[in-house]
Amino acid sequence: MSISRQPSFLAALILMLIIFVIFFIGIGVLNYSVEFILISVTIITGFFAKHYKVSWKEILTAFVGKIKDAVPAMLILLAIGMLIGCWMISGTIPLMVYYGLEVINPAYLYLTAFLVTVCISTFTGTSWGSAGTIGVALVAVAAAMDVSLPITAGAVISGAYFGDKLSPLSDTTNMAALAAGADLYESIRNMLYTSVPAFIVACIGFYFVGMDLNAGGNVQSDTIFIMKDVLNKLFWLNPLLITPALLVFVGAIKKWDTIIVLVASSFMALFISAVFQSFTMSDLTSAAVNGFNTKMIAYFSDISMNEATLKNINVLLNRGGIYSMVSPIVVMLCAFMFASALDVSGGLNVILNSLIKKLNSVTSTILATMFTSSLLVGCTGNAVISFFLVKNMYDPCFKNNKLHMVNMSRAMESGATLLEGLFPWTISGMFMAKTLGVNTLDYCPWVFFNISCFLFAIVFAFLPKWSNFGTRYEIIEER
Repeated sequence: MSISRQPSFLAALILMLIIFVIFFIGIGVLNYSVEFILISVTIITGFFAKHYKVSWKEILTAFVGKIKDAVPAMLILLAIGMLIGCWMISGTIPLMVYYGLEVINPAYLYLTAFLVTVCISTFTGTSWGSAGTIGVALVAVAAAMDVSLPITAGAVISGAYFGDKLSPLSDTTNMAALAAGADLYESIRNMLYTSVPAFIVACIGFYFVGMDLNAGGNVQSDTIFIMKDVLNKLFWLNPLLITPALLVFVGAIKKWDTIIVLVASSFMALFISAVFQSFTMSDLTSAAVNGFNTKMIAYFSDISMNEATLKNINVLLNRGGIYSMVSPIVVMLCAFMFASALDVSGGLNVILNSLIKKLNSVTSTILATMFTSSLLVGCTGNAVISFFLVKNMYDPCFKNNKLHMVNMSRAMESGATLLEGLFPWTISGMFMAKTLGVNTLDYCPWVFFNISCFLFAIVFAFLPKWSNFGTRYEIIEER
């Protein structure tokens, strides 16, 4: 058996630069498929690892280990795909859209989308669940009002990650605190220093970008009236249709198993559809597996509507199904294959280990933790994986600077959790893009909360040079 050897710092740095350039040009500039780019960098990284006596078997073994950890995320993806299809055919999402069109002022759509998703994500603790349920409905409302889908998606994702970062029910909030070795509620309180000002900035931002919506008020009012009328004709809309959504909400509060709750809500929606809507059993199963399609509505072609309304209705309703999540899962597999090759090559570890030796201040330690978390989530596609890697690397630095571990938890959340959905190749990035129907790079500039919270975290990293406000230190007992 060959014995692997460690790559030099220069070799590792060149590898990482090549990977970054391929990602930036391939995805950001040329808009090539994420899967192709991930396979390409995996091959390059694999040959790099092979040069340093790492076998393909070791890469595959690491890959299998990562896939094992990712299976729950894959199952959630499939469950949410089924959920969306079932909520469509039951009329649950159309009802949410109808009520949304009823009460939402177009001028405040973006701000409303942000605040509503903040509430849902905080109560449920899930960014995916919030975006995949109320987020889908809000984007559909935006489509009906003929306003910017990227900005609406940005508002939804901003609100979704507010709760994902601060809710005690959130898996990433719990995992960040667990990985850092900090108390959960102490960690949440410490994150308020950056989250509260970021929340205010996001509210102001979404209010001002929505001010221009007033210009098309009359046109939007006509569009809203037509859309409401068509939805009312396509489905029997009544308050009982909201029941599947309430089940998801209660399940999150009670901390029931996520997958079981999502599947139960899907079957409840199918039952409601069988009772209240005029679909066949074949339509119900097809909606769950392949997604809902307006062709399932027998009298759809008989309803009078203009071409624009027809397009909006199809964009709104034709979605969901288990197979709609196959593409994100394929990307996930490609991302984990790349992460496995990068992990066993040792290239990233060499760079990070060299960096750690230069960290001798509070500011440099916190900044390094943040940016390393961002780098790792970009490379691995998973925030939770980056938490434990960062903990192992920077634990001595935090102890040397007498920093309380809530600072590490906040830095990891700021660098990993908040940015995870902004990379097109990560699990969350693919999920948000597929679920909301907006490309990752299109909604990125409008994710005001995530971006501003990351920037405030940088500000708080520099504050210890002048003030300890927002930075907590360990209390060293005299012996």
